[in-house]
Amino acid sequence: MKTVLEQLMELQDKLDALKAQTQPEVECDGVCGCGCDEPPVEVEDEGPEFDSAGFSKEDRVVSAEEAQMIVFTREELITFAAELADRVISKCKEAVTDTNIDADDVVELSMGYGYQIEVELDQDSIVRSIHDEIDNTVETDNDSIEDEVNDILRTMNEN
Repeated sequence: MKTVLEQLMELQDKLDALKAQTQPEVECDGVCGCGCDEPPVEVEDEGPEFDSAGFSKEDRVVSAEEAQMIVFTREELITFAAELADRVISKCKEAVTDTNIDADDVVELSMGYGYQIEVELDQDSIVRSIHDEIDNTVETDNDSIEDEVNDILRTMNEN
């Protein structure tokens, strides 16, 4: 039976192998993150102009200055994830609170047997309105996400 550390090391080896398969081939003569002093030079291959995700080769090449790696301890990762989850939940609560639902559009009143008033709610319309408001409130563009991540990291560094 393997220890947790051995299992983690195996997973890391598998991840490294997968990363190596997905990264473009480069001739190493520089500062490409491997310890040398020059920028990476991409090896030309006879593949399609765009990959299956729609990115060009130029889109996939990242210089050493642009690449950033953040390493978390388990406790830091849990703190980061908890803070991010709290922020998303707060935004969703704000969106639900701000949802403008017109009662005339979602409630139907009718007179039932024995002069009883029957109330029907259009739950699909309510759910749609809430989903739309959440989509409009929670920003998912790269710049907004990067701002949130940077803000959380700043907060973590201050504590």
